[in-house]
Amino acid sequence: MSTEQADDNVNGTELLNMKTLAANRTGFARTALFDRVAGLLFEGEGELTPDVRLLIDQILTGLIAHVETDVRKKVAQRISSLTSAPHELTKMLAVDAIEIARPILHHSPVLTDLDLIEIVKEATTDHRVAVAKRPSVPAGVSAALVATKDAQAVVALLANMGAAIPRAVFGDLVALSKAVDSIRKPLLSRKDMPKDLAHQMFWFVAAALRHTILEKFPVDAKELDAILAAVLAEKDVQAARKPATKPPPWGMGEVNALIAKAKAGDINGFALALGNLIGVAPSIAAKIVSDVGGEPLAIACKAVGADRSQFATIFLQLDYKRFGKARPISHVQNVTKVYDVVPREAAQATVSLWNAQGALAA
Repeated sequence: MSTEQADDNVNGTELLNMKTLAANRTGFARTALFDRVAGLLFEGEGELTPDVRLLIDQILTGLIAHVETDVRKKVAQRISSLTSAPHELTKMLAVDAIEIARPILHHSPVLTDLDLIEIVKEATTDHRVAVAKRPSVPAGVSAALVATKDAQAVVALLANMGAAIPRAVFGDLVALSKAVDSIRKPLLSRKDMPKDLAHQMFWFVAAALRHTILEKFPVDAKELDAILAAVLAEKDVQAARKPATKPPPWGMGEVNALIAKAKAGDINGFALALGNLIGVAPSIAAKIVSDVGGEPLAIACKAVGADRSQFATIFLQLDYKRFGKARPISHVQNVTKVYDVVPREAAQATVSLWNAQGALAA
C-alpha cells in the first residue's frame, strides 16, 4: 500500500469516527467536531479524494446549523475562494445570515448559475445585492435579479459592468423603470444600453435624464436602419420604416403654416400638420404635441427645419393655449437647449425611431 493510500485510509477512518461523534448533542462537542473536520478540509486542500470530500461535506452540512455564528463566518470566509469547496456546505452558507453569506455570494466559484438563481428567488435583498456584485454575473442570473423587481438589487446589478444583460432583460428594465424611478439613472449609465430602449424612456423621465438620453444615445441617420431592424424584429410593422431619413426641404410656407395653427389654438390641426411634415403617424404627432415637458416638440421642430425663433414662437403659443399661462423662463431655456444641441439629421432620425416604436406598440 502506498503512503498516499495509507493517508487516505487514515483520513477516511478518522472522518467516520467523527461522524459517529456528531450524535453528541452538546453545542461544545459539535463545535469542536466542526472545527476539526473543517480543519481537515483546509489542511488537505488539493489532496483529498472525492469520497473523502463528499464525507466532509456531509458531516459539515449536518453540523452547520449547530455551531456558533463566528465559526460559520470564519469557515465561509475561508471557503469563499476555494475551487474545491464542498458544494452543499457552500450552498447552505450562501443562504445563512448575510454577514456569513456575503463573501461566498461575492466570490465563490463553486456556486452554479442554478444555485445563484435559486438564491436570488428565495433569499433577502442583501443576498441579492451580494450576488449582483459578483465580478461576473451571467445573463440568466441577471434576468433572475431583474425578475424580482427588487430595486436595490437591480441598482447593484446595473452598477456592475461585469454583469451580462441581454437585450430582452434591458427591455424588462425599461418597463420596470416606469414605476421605479431609482433605477432610471443607473440604467441610462450602462454603456451597453440599446439606444432604442433608452429612447423608450425618453417619454417618462425627467428633463435632466431626457438631456442624458439625447447626449449619450444620439440616433445617427447612418445607423437608423440597424436600430429600426432591432425595434421591428419582433413584429411585422415594416410600414413604420417608410418615413425617409432625409425628408424633402420644406419651405418657410410650411413652417409659417404651423405657426399660424399654433397661434389660432388649433392644437389638433397643428399636430396633424406636424405629423405630415415629419412623416410620423397621427398618434405619435399627438404624443409629441401633448408632452408637458416640450422636449419632443423641440426635436420635431428641429426635424422640420424651423429656426430657433420660430420654434420659440411655436412652443410659447402652444404652451399658452394648453395651460392658459406662460411657464417660467427657466423651463423655456431648458427646452430651447434641447433644440440647440440636437442636429437636424439626428432630430429626423429620432422622430423616425419614435414612429417605429409607436407602430410596434400599436
